[in-house]
Amino acid sequence: MIVVARTYTPKAGASGLVGLLKSVNDQNIANSLPALKIYRKFLGAHGVMVTTQEWDSLENYNDSRTIVREIENSTGLFKKIYPLLEKTHETAILEEV
Repeated sequence: MIVVARTYTPKAGASGLVGLLKSVNDQNIANSLPALKIYRKFLGAHGVMVTTQEWDSLENYNDSRTIVREIENSTGLFKKIYPLLEKTHETAILEEV
């Protein structure tokens, strides 16, 4: 099992990120992809959000990336997310030991 963690750092004054991430989660569920867990960082830069998503394997995760790009609703959501960010999101892949 792996966990994919993504960190989203919004621009100062940007709003709407939480709602968009919840919509991404809804799209994942509607398309039989693993649900996201959505967290707000408690310490550090203001407004930073972290999502986690569990996958059976790195191969399954990599296969899903192509699927997500083909889902118009998902790509449309990310087109709304990216302008809110100070920089592109950071992805970390954690491996279960």
